[in-house]
Amino acid sequence: MERARATLRFSVQRYPPLFYLLVITLWCVSLDGMFGVLNGGRGLSFSPDLLHVALSIFGVGYFMRIVDELRDYEYDLVHNPDRGLAKGDVTFGDLYVALGLNAAVLLGTNLAVSWVRAAILLGIMVHALVLWWLEKNWAPYQRSMFLMIGIAIQLHVGHGLYVWVAHAERTGTPLNPQGLLAILAMVFLYLHWEVMRKTAWPGTTKPGEKLYSDEVGSKASAVIAFTVMAGAVGLYLWLTRSGLFLLPLGMAVINLTLFFKNRRPRVLSGRLAARTYFAFLFVMLLLASMGAAHR
Repeated sequence: MERARATLRFSVQRYPPLFYLLVITLWCVSLDGMFGVLNGGRGLSFSPDLLHVALSIFGVGYFMRIVDELRDYEYDLVHNPDRGLAKGDVTFGDLYVALGLNAAVLLGTNLAVSWVRAAILLGIMVHALVLWWLEKNWAPYQRSMFLMIGIAIQLHVGHGLYVWVAHAERTGTPLNPQGLLAILAMVFLYLHWEVMRKTAWPGTTKPGEKLYSDEVGSKASAVIAFTVMAGAVGLYLWLTRSGLFLLPLGMAVINLTLFFKNRRPRVLSGRLAARTYFAFLFVMLLLASMGAAHR
């Protein structure tokens, strides 16, 4: 029982449930609503099944976080010794049990609804474990941040596919190919935040930090971050014909301008990139709530 309480304390610290549940629910509801819009439907349509979708994405996110903690153990021993696993608050065995129970609940509750959804979740979990293996055994993966994200981003693709399939099953409609473009835009949106928060000017970072700008330079890394945001906005402008998506693009322009003009610390650029991410989600939510028809 004591081990279970220790794992629970660790989990709450490393994966705050209220914050992640709110963010993931916003992400799922916004994307699901956009699938409704692209199908010419009402947009937002709440249901117990949509809640189950959000809880499933929350659960697989928890699985991924535990794998991240296991993967980063040696790094945390040096750079983050106060984290639970490095400090000894929990053991590898505790987290293995948590992974197994989490996977069993996720697969069991989804198999009861759809074997396709369960298969997608299984694929996400297996891919997370593969990333852990690559981190330990493949030197090129260890050296390149861009190679890492290029492979790891498939986790985000899996999340989008899960919501896409669940929406089609819930509404009884065929899978709309335009949904794949909507998922691609969400991948671009995530990449904007991910790259921008790990882009910095030389001499402004802590020793041992791994950044995208280390590989291509600060200017190129920031431009890449902006380009993927422009790609996300362009796809949704084409899909929805709504100029509201120019709002997050404008925020990205401001962030890029300030990054070059003031050479602001990456923590500030990362925060604005996060705000841009949420602005994009809220625009999606607004359009879905309006039931805007595409084209």
